[in-house]
Amino acid sequence: MDERELFVRGIILDPTKRILEIGPLNRPTVTKVDFPNCFYCDIRNTGQVKALYTGNEYLETTGIHVDVNTIVDIDYVLKESYKETFRGLEKFDYIIASHVMEHVEDIIAFLNDIASVLKPKGKFCIVYPDKRYCFDHFREGASFRDAYDVYRRGTSETARMVLDFYNTAIDENDAIVYWSAENITSFLPKNNTAKAIINYEKVINGKKMDDVHFWPFSAVSFLIFLYDCVRADLLPYTCIEFHPTQENSQQFMVALEYKPEILENGYPELENIRHWISTAPEDYYNSHFIQIKQNNIDLSQKVSTFNTELSLCNKKIDSSNSELILKSEKIKILKRENELLTFQNEGASNLIQNLSKKNEVLERTTEKILEKNDILLSRIQSLETIQNSTLWHMTKPIRTILDFMKKI
Repeated sequence: MDERELFVRGIILDPTKRILEIGPLNRPTVTKVDFPNCFYCDIRNTGQVKALYTGNEYLETTGIHVDVNTIVDIDYVLKESYKETFRGLEKFDYIIASHVMEHVEDIIAFLNDIASVLKPKGKFCIVYPDKRYCFDHFREGASFRDAYDVYRRGTSETARMVLDFYNTAIDENDAIVYWSAENITSFLPKNNTAKAIINYEKVINGKKMDDVHFWPFSAVSFLIFLYDCVRADLLPYTCIEFHPTQENSQQFMVALEYKPEILENGYPELENIRHWISTAPEDYYNSHFIQIKQNNIDLSQKVSTFNTELSLCNKKIDSSNSELILKSEKIKILKRENELLTFQNEGASNLIQNLSKKNEVLERTTEKILEKNDILLSRIQSLETIQNSTLWHMTKPIRTILDFMKKI
């Protein structure tokens, strides 16, 4: 589902309502399957539409291709006007014009004609190609001035729009090309001006062209056109939705609600349209954009300075990282040495524990020796006491005889 269909389905809340889609070609925004009371209308019958899109000057100029086998069947062929075409029939709750209004010769009369077949508070959904992002890119913008001139003096006054179209429209219709704005001057028109002048003369002489974009608007300039129509008491609608052209797209969307009292008092609607204009992105070059450009230059310089400083910081960081790597290696060596010392300390600790145990054994042995030594000393003292006694001296001859006898 593309953005056109999403937009329309966001407006049409009841799919059973009576709906008219104008100029659906091969891309209707509503289908009879999903919206059983929808009808298709065109200025040509189905066969004529297919014949037209088999090949024409419009297609050659714009580079557009349409598969005629995908063109939908037309239910109503437009007579003199929508009012006459649907006279006596039930009016519509919704009318849709997707990429249609730019092809209408008298756009102000068209808006009022559509109002004549809408129910009270009926909605008119408009999908419009933004001239900035389609083959109309290099064309002069449409204006209320030109539209009013055609409205007052007749469709022969569209001759200058026909001249502009055939002289300036190009055969590139890819929105991305215009959004990217790369080498855009290479697409400057190379059309045959003499041929464009011939078409201009045809319109002057009363001929209606097959297919032309008469009214190349941008999103904002279309709102300004509506604003001017309200000022001139020519627009019986209030704008209830506005979707500006999105990036890489080529169409904006507007929803109008039929409100005839605006023709009597348009001031509230002027305020309303001013609000919608204020919500849209700017589409013209002004002092604000000059300031933005200067700000971008200043910012670029600051970014350049910052990048230089960042480069110096990165060098310092690299140097610091090198030092950190060396210190990290030293820390690893110290860690290994510490592990070795820890291992050695554990060995020394074990040795000390063994020596401590041996020392305890030695102390116990020493204590025993000391105890025995005390006993021995006591005995010696006893012997000395005996030796010094009178009895010892009196028995000496007998000990001498016993010693002699032991030797025998």
